[in-house]
Amino acid sequence: MTNELSRKQRLRFFLLNLAAFAAIFLALGFIILQLLQSSAYRQTDDSLRQMAENQDRIKIEIDRYQAGNPFLDSSVSLPRPPKSQSDDGPNNRFNSQVILWSADGKVLNKEVLGGRFNELQNLKLDIGKLNTVIPLEVAGSESATAKLTFHSITIPLLDSAQEEIAYVQFLENTDQIVEAMNTFRTILILCMVIFWLLSIAISYFISKQNMKPILAAWQKQQEFVENASHELRTPLTIIQNSLQRLFTKPNRTILEESASIAQALNETRRLNSLTTDLLTIARSDANEEVLDKQPFAPDEFIRQLVKPFEEIAQLDGKHLLVENFAKQPVTADERRIHQLLVILLDNALKYTVTGDKILLQSEISGGDTWLLEVKNSGPSIPDNEKKQIFERFHRTDPARGKETGGYGLGLAIAKQIVTAHKGRITVHDWQPQGVIFRIRLPIK
Repeated sequence: MTNELSRKQRLRFFLLNLAAFAAIFLALGFIILQLLQSSAYRQTDDSLRQMAENQDRIKIEIDRYQAGNPFLDSSVSLPRPPKSQSDDGPNNRFNSQVILWSADGKVLNKEVLGGRFNELQNLKLDIGKLNTVIPLEVAGSESATAKLTFHSITIPLLDSAQEEIAYVQFLENTDQIVEAMNTFRTILILCMVIFWLLSIAISYFISKQNMKPILAAWQKQQEFVENASHELRTPLTIIQNSLQRLFTKPNRTILEESASIAQALNETRRLNSLTTDLLTIARSDANEEVLDKQPFAPDEFIRQLVKPFEEIAQLDGKHLLVENFAKQPVTADERRIHQLLVILLDNALKYTVTGDKILLQSEISGGDTWLLEVKNSGPSIPDNEKKQIFERFHRTDPARGKETGGYGLGLAIAKQIVTAHKGRITVHDWQPQGVIFRIRLPIK
């Protein structure tokens, strides 16, 4: 991937993460504000509804008004409410007020309100939403900009004996709640801005981390294509040269040119093997490889698998030993496990010489794991190379042994087979000299 493409992709990730954080913070802030505002005014609104439904309280306010009205007929005697229900009662608090309205929108209980009426002199009667709690603002007496905030409920007075009073309005001052909400809103916005700024750094880091697997996959693909092209070029060149040599000698017989023909056929076989391995790896990368897992007996499976290798080892003067202790049935793709062990045994035969020992061990470990070990007493693998040995097209250091003519795909395919079975393959030293390939596969 070019630097320009990489930069653009990283910028996309960065902007996407930044937008996601911004959307989350905005949604969270909106939800918190709505919930807080709803809960902050709930008690006030419930109190207003209770007052509006309390007929005794309404009667007390009417009595207070009538007792303090200088225009009432002196011959009419009205009981005054007790002291605890008048001056020291709950309606004496500025936070809670009761307004008695006439039908033409005049405040009737100005004298009862006293000095508090100065703060409410700009209050207007609104009968558009009777019996409903509504918020309202009232311009104060000090300046046009000084406003008081209330929650209010207005109810019609249905008492036929009180013809002068048409409506009763209950007010609850909410200045403290509004101030607290404004303070909280400011703090919330500042926190959201600060954390959003922090999210910029987090988004940058996340976009950088997201690019790592993409760049790694791209690099892996580039290396795969380059290595595959290189490996394919060699046998194709040999085949081409062999065929061209035949054209330069048209009068010679097949027997006389058998060496060139045999060389071309040999490279064709190698090319066919290479393309098969490449196809296997490509299918695994694309998740197109489907395992056909079936239960089978591992002891009989191992016994049949090692027969041709025992013959090869005997011809080469090597010692192939088998310790076959796995008796419990296992569930796996028998064809793929066969390919796995063929790769490992073939690898062991390549890197050993006459007199060396090769050991294949099979057993059930812990009741749920099929443990397979392929050991050989050939040259050991350096520790730094153990980390790369399962990579594609990786070639073992020539100092470890003779040139094998492989393509470096066998162990990569072996690891893919083990991974597909949800198992694990590792490489270790076999003391005093040698290599151990250890495979752990779940038996179910």
